[in-house]
Amino acid sequence: MTTTIKVPNREIAIRAFDYLRHERKTVPALRLAHHLLHHESISLGIGDTDWEIDTALHKCGGEPKTGYGHTAHFHFDGETEMGTEKYERLKEENG
Repeated sequence: MTTTIKVPNREIAIRAFDYLRHERKTVPALRLAHHLLHHESISLGIGDTDWEIDTALHKCGGEPKTGYGHTAHFHFDGETEMGTEKYERLKEENG
């Protein structure tokens, strides 16, 4: 049986920011940082910058919720439930 934990979405977003910064994806990193500092969520469309942010969030364990049309939303004040093994693996992979 897999044990699950709830990971704060803000922690996932900060890890995604670090990943983007490390990969030298400056524009997506700055957009995500701006939303982390000034907003409660980020709305992601289909552009290249938003795609990079969405991909980074998924890589770090986040699951942006699909909204209307081609948008997804990621709320920083929520939590994402995942298995402890997955969480430990993601922490190891993403620093």
